[in-house]
Amino acid sequence: MTPQIAIPSGPDVMSYEEFAVQYGYSLRTVKAMVSDGDLLLVPRKKQGGAARINMVAFRARLLQQGINCKYVAA
Repeated sequence: MTPQIAIPSGPDVMSYEEFAVQYGYSLRTVKAMVSDGDLLLVPRKKQGGAARINMVAFRARLLQQGINCKYVAA
């Protein structure tokens, strides 16, 4: 049997608030995840612009974690 990994599609960027609502985290937890490096930000085009979470990088990380997972459902 060939393992199948489904990574959700969606927008390429999200605000902190959108990410918190979509994935069920508090805003404080999302900010902590960004500061810890668990979530990557899209580079800002201008100084003082709104920070956006890079969802392409987030989904790529999910895919890599799925590929490296040793859990096998029986």
